[in-house]
Order: sequence, then C-alpha cells, then structure tokens
Amino acid sequence: MNMTPAGNGRLVVSLTVFAVVAVLVWRTMEPGRFQQLAWLLIGFFAFRTVLTWLRSR
Repeated sequence: MNMTPAGNGRLVVSLTVFAVVAVLVWRTMEPGRFQQLAWLLIGFFAFRTVLTWLRSR
C-alpha cells in the first residue's frame, strides 16, 4: 500500500475511518438533528479528503 500523500493508501485508510465513524453514528445516536449534523460533518470531511487526494495527484 502506497502511503505517500498522492498514494491510494492514505485515502483508503481515511475513508475506512470515516465509514466506521458513520456506522457508529448510525448505531448509537437517536435520529434527529444531532445525527443529521454528524452525518453532514462526516460527509464534509470525507469530501474534503477526496478533494485533497485529487489535488495532490
């Protein structure tokens, strides 16, 4: 796995962490505004991670 900034390794690890956090939010939080805010933040950081990876290529 290539762990350089432009490599796929970091992207895979970070998106896997975001997925695990998303599953934890889904399983532990009650549906409502706080859960929606958590989903929005996770999505924002995942999108930002992908944009940073694309920019470094």
